[in-house]
Amino acid sequence: MLKVLNNYKFSIVLLIGVVLGAIAGLVLGEQATVVKPIADIFLNLVFCLIVPIVFFSIAASIANMENISKLKKILLIFLVVIIVSGMITSILALLTVSIFPVTDGHPIQLSGDNEALEASLNLVNMLTVSDFSLLLSKDNMLPLIIFSITFGIATSMLGDKVPGMKQFLNNMTEIFSKMVAFVMKLAPIGIACYFASMIGQLGGQVVGSIARLSIIYVLFCILFFVFTSTAYTYWGGGIDGLKSYWKHITLPLTTAMGTCSSTACIPVNLIAAQRMGIPNDICDIVIPLGGSTHKNGVVSVQIMKIAFLFALYQRNFDLQQMLLAVLVAVISGIIVGTIPSGGFIGELFICTAFGFPTEAVPLIVIMGTLTDPFCTMINVTSDPAVSMVIARLIDGKNWFKEQSSKPLNTDFTKEIMNHEVKSTEGGV
Repeated sequence: MLKVLNNYKFSIVLLIGVVLGAIAGLVLGEQATVVKPIADIFLNLVFCLIVPIVFFSIAASIANMENISKLKKILLIFLVVIIVSGMITSILALLTVSIFPVTDGHPIQLSGDNEALEASLNLVNMLTVSDFSLLLSKDNMLPLIIFSITFGIATSMLGDKVPGMKQFLNNMTEIFSKMVAFVMKLAPIGIACYFASMIGQLGGQVVGSIARLSIIYVLFCILFFVFTSTAYTYWGGGIDGLKSYWKHITLPLTTAMGTCSSTACIPVNLIAAQRMGIPNDICDIVIPLGGSTHKNGVVSVQIMKIAFLFALYQRNFDLQQMLLAVLVAVISGIIVGTIPSGGFIGELFICTAFGFPTEAVPLIVIMGTLTDPFCTMINVTSDPAVSMVIARLIDGKNWFKEQSSKPLNTDFTKEIMNHEVKSTEGGV
């Protein structure tokens, strides 16, 4: 219990900051805006670190990949599966927000002018920039991500021809990750000041909207987990695969909700995947890679955050914007997990893609904090399910019966258990 509470420590402190800030805003009214500069300083510190942490973390991750050619088939199928899975998740989330409005319908006047960005939004500007210097801006997240991926691939292909580059990228990732950790220690104060200032101006109407959206998302996660996991595992492994999945998914599920970290769940997810009967050559690739790039929880929560902001800013969430939301959500599901403190990256990605002012970021960050255990649960439990789908696509529909006749690799399980113990000794 103490370890679980320790894993939630930051979220608890952050929520305490939100509560204290909200109370201060309600009590002091517009006088609470005196602390707004403190909130602005915190947000500016975060925004200044976004460009380097995105570039170095993504480029380093890809540059460190080895033997990609041997894994081409699995990786290609995995890419197709996570895109299709992300699109299905996005559509289900869109249906949910269409049936259950994410706000109570009362207009809320928030700060920030988003008309200029909204008018300039187009696919060319989303994917590319006209000058290298423009990549060094938080307003051009997707071009920066594409550039980072390309740089990482080029570094990986050149190999020994660029000695020291991989280590340089790894070192810079570590340095900026540490800087992010420093800044995030200020998050409870910065967010508290933000909420004090905002509620001092607007009253408690925003708090009610965030709570409403969080409840809708939690219910969505529970239903999504039950129905999609059942559908994927039944198609991938038949009735026996379905039974095996539900028999062994408890360990990853509880670990996900206790740690709120998809990466921390990779060891226990590997154990569960092997016990489910998924071939090692598939789960050894899909589970670690899925822990960073296959995040249906992120996809679904991004859709709801986008719908939430459209409602708050009273903009029309039409079919064109919904299609763009699907694209942004699927990309977020792939990239957010590769970046330390990726929540802020995902929120900023939403704002720049749709032209919302960055003042909206803390609002949807708080919603993400409230729902993080359920979001992580969806991220983690989806990986063994899609592993069964990939196993069927690669080894045929009878793969489960063939695999179940093989003895369990107990040495592998012991090795992963030892790794899991070591990885949790220092907390998450």
